[in-house]
Amino acid sequence: MAEQSNPGLKALVTGAVLGVAAAAFGGYTMYADKVTVPQTHVGAGGSADSLTAEAEAVKENLRRDRTITDVAPEGAFINGVPRITPLFFSTELWQITQDDKQRNTVIDIYDPAAANIHGNVPNTWFIANGISDALGRADGLQLDSDSDGFTNEEEFTSKTLPADASSYPDLVRTGAEPKLEVLRVDVARALITTDSMFADASRKPEEVNIRIFRNAADINPVHKVTVKPGQSFDLSPNEKDGRFTLVAFEKRAFPGFTGSMQDENVIVVRDNVTASNEKQFVIRAGKPAASGKDRGTPNEKGRQISDTTVTFRVTAGTAVGKKEGVVRAQLHGSFDIPGGKAGGAPLRATVESVDAGKSANIRIEGLESPVNIPKGASKPKPAKK
Repeated sequence: MAEQSNPGLKALVTGAVLGVAAAAFGGYTMYADKVTVPQTHVGAGGSADSLTAEAEAVKENLRRDRTITDVAPEGAFINGVPRITPLFFSTELWQITQDDKQRNTVIDIYDPAAANIHGNVPNTWFIANGISDALGRADGLQLDSDSDGFTNEEEFTSKTLPADASSYPDLVRTGAEPKLEVLRVDVARALITTDSMFADASRKPEEVNIRIFRNAADINPVHKVTVKPGQSFDLSPNEKDGRFTLVAFEKRAFPGFTGSMQDENVIVVRDNVTASNEKQFVIRAGKPAASGKDRGTPNEKGRQISDTTVTFRVTAGTAVGKKEGVVRAQLHGSFDIPGGKAGGAPLRATVESVDAGKSANIRIEGLESPVNIPKGASKPKPAKK
């Protein structure tokens, strides 16, 4: 229910109220116990100085009596304090459309019992929170008065302060659109293999040659290293994180050329970085065929590594537009949403899955159901310095 602009009517009503107030002032003089009767006569026959003094006294009496205030009707409170209205000043009268027939009515926006201009949000809420200018806007609830990324309506629902940028709801919460978006999803792939000679079950290996390829069709590896049990290796020579650790050698049975099962040497490797539940796995010697034969089966040779990383950006709160407002997290990994909680504290989340549309499903610490985070703009907004 938005305000209808009608300055003429507002001026007319204001003038009428002033007139009634002036008449009421005369009536107040009947009640000596409530209002001091102003002395408005000047004695005759006095000197010029005395007449001037008496005139000044009359002016002072009138000035004093014009400061008399009248308490608003019972129940008219703002933040628990009765509203005081100066006797000689008009109340804030607004003309609004109140029903489907477009009939107008005049209300006092300071009266808690008056009709609300904006849905179920009291007029006094706007006034008490210092955003009374939003009352006169048809989109008053959709405005973001403190530029924190939340509308006035969202702040009212969450009982936060609409004129304080440091006071806002959680960025991701049940039943509300998340103030978080996916910037991009990156997928890095690699193939871990060992020499076929190592597979000879008659040998008792002490070390193994690791070869890293970008994909099965590549001829030349991008990285190669020789490791022993307990030692670590990475996917490229430039990485020094010790992501993978050779745990042990084992013997496993696989179908041979004749169809019978034959033992082979395999290695047990632990991924020290992945957020997946499958942190430890077995790698069979050899390299899979480029056609993908046996890929993804227990007989697969080598190990396909696929790292999915999601880059998120917050769209509201204290970190919006800043460098720290952009964070990266691996699939199945946990991360902090900067400024994610009301008041600016981080909000903990875990990436559960990534769908074909490049949106991500995350689980917020403390919430039962996962939340879908949509794909945002392709280009990030410039960060604030």
